[in-house]
Amino acid sequence: MAEAGSATLKKRSQVAGLPVPSMEIHVVEKEHDLLRVEFPKGEETLLIPLVEALQKEEKVVEARYYLGHPFLDKPTLYVKTKGEKPQQVLKRVLKDLTDLYGDLLTDFEKKADKVKA
Repeated sequence: MAEAGSATLKKRSQVAGLPVPSMEIHVVEKEHDLLRVEFPKGEETLLIPLVEALQKEEKVVEARYYLGHPFLDKPTLYVKTKGEKPQQVLKRVLKDLTDLYGDLLTDFEKKADKVKA
């Protein structure tokens, strides 16, 4: 049966020297091949690259997000897998995206310092 719970996704600890708060997510449903997670309002732009990356995974049968009503619903991620737990796939994809965007930030910081304003 489904389990529910909360978790915190930690963002990069500092961007431009300022601390960035963590993001509170809520696991709405968790089964052996299904995961449904609610994200805070205002964080739905994260879902686009996340779903795109999940859809490229071999073990993912379905990955989509639902925005719903802007005042009544929270953005929700839905992942269905075959042969691997969805939370394992999600963790791997989140790590890959963190590495990708972290590298992009590092590269930008190096190049931005060289440009004269």
